[in-house]
Amino acid sequence: MRRRNANPRNKREAEARSRRRVLRRTRRGEALYKAASAEHTKPSTVRKHLPGQFSQDGPGKRWKPTKSDRLSAPMNVLTPLGRMAVPITGSRKRKLLERYEFTLRKWRHGEPGAEAELAAFEGQTVGGHALITDVKLLATLEDAGVLDFEELYASFAGEA
Repeated sequence: MRRRNANPRNKREAEARSRRRVLRRTRRGEALYKAASAEHTKPSTVRKHLPGQFSQDGPGKRWKPTKSDRLSAPMNVLTPLGRMAVPITGSRKRKLLERYEFTLRKWRHGEPGAEAELAAFEGQTVGGHALITDVKLLATLEDAGVLDFEELYASFAGEA
């Protein structure tokens, strides 16, 4: 199970995360006002800070989220040199990286069919980095202790 960075740097970052969670919830089918209420914010605030992410068929109609976005979020990407915090733009790329990391964990646990699932990511890139599907390179990175990580989403604050 992935664990998001639990400690936002400041109030502004916490509020931005809350608005992105509202967007995520609405994409899963929850009504905007319910998702906003659950995240302790107002629907108008979410729409104001995430322009272009919601549309309405007409006045008084339900607000619907777009299918994808071009928002950017720093995420930990596995490279041949180890994990790097890279800004990932777009919900589709972020979701691709999440699926890759899930498959990588299945491979690390030796689950059957994991190598075939890894092969499906061949040639895919995220944040300008190719997803590693070579099992020998992954084994080398495993031996070096580079595959262990705690958070998929990164923070650029306090990095050396």
